[in-house]
Amino acid sequence: MPRRTTSTAAAFLGAAACLPSVASAQLTDFSSPATLDRWMYPFNGSPGTRLAASTFSARRIDGFDDHDAQFIVGFDSSSAFQTGLDPSMYRVTSVVVYASVTGEDRFRFDPTYDNQNTYDSQDGGYPNLVDDLDEGRPIHLWGLGYRDEFGASSWGETTTFGFNPVVPPAQEARTAFGAVFDASGDPIDISNNLTAEFDATPFAIGQADGVQPGELVPTDTEFSFAVDLCDPGTKAYLADGLSLGELRFAISSLHFASGGPDGGTGDPLFPEFYTRENPIAQILGLAPRIEVTAFVGPIGDYNGDGNRNFFDIADYIADFNAREPLADITGDCLFNFFDISAFIAEFNTP
Repeated sequence: MPRRTTSTAAAFLGAAACLPSVASAQLTDFSSPATLDRWMYPFNGSPGTRLAASTFSARRIDGFDDHDAQFIVGFDSSSAFQTGLDPSMYRVTSVVVYASVTGEDRFRFDPTYDNQNTYDSQDGGYPNLVDDLDEGRPIHLWGLGYRDEFGASSWGETTTFGFNPVVPPAQEARTAFGAVFDASGDPIDISNNLTAEFDATPFAIGQADGVQPGELVPTDTEFSFAVDLCDPGTKAYLADGLSLGELRFAISSLHFASGGPDGGTGDPLFPEFYTRENPIAQILGLAPRIEVTAFVGPIGDYNGDGNRNFFDIADYIADFNAREPLADITGDCLFNFFDISAFIAEFNTP
């Protein structure tokens, strides 16, 4: 049986057939190189100034995080989006982060997520190991969480790595860490998801144009991380960042920390990325960068002209029928009654 609609929603839907096709609300496109980056590794002696940042794992080893070396990147967005507004005023429709690797043929490209039980311990012998059915290991993009009373406004490139490890010398000590976010917006540290045996869905998995899955990755290859906006926690994190004026992310991977097919000695087999300080990256455009598309303003004033009237309704209906991301009011990547109901409520809110 079809779902019954309220009288207000029914009237709204009935009007749709009579409305002309209109243009979408004006979105702002923003692009920028990184304004902050940091190799977040416990033994980094030059935080914030290194020319490259690697990502690798100390898999299931006491004293170290599974995501042992993380690459933190930040982007000042205040020049494009007004800051200080309630996060509900920021509607993000696209975010892509880019980072380029140094080093020729060091690791194999894997564009898909690998479950935590496909990773053996660094020392071998993990009892619940199952086969990884494709070659290589993925590179992940996460949000950023903080501990030890640090936050986005107090943590910077040169902040101390960490304090009071749960297991010395460095496990669960880092002051900033890769994270996913629950429905309340609280960060969940993913740094030890292998040790704790849980899977976490990254914001994005790195993709590399021109490289086939399983192939060795050439030097200067650019990885793109298109953020999945179907998770409400992720969208809330991005809105909070725009309100503060900066978007921050952590890049990580679970490649062995040392070279050789089994993590032994030999040439390194993990990714290493250009940082914004690297002069070659600056010349060739290989430093981390971001592209964002977002709309700032109340949902009820859908077209952002400062008024709530027929034209907002017309614009919303046009975008809803075209399945434009801006019309996904509930943020679940579905276009249904609940989006329409949410828009009506916002439109009718003074």
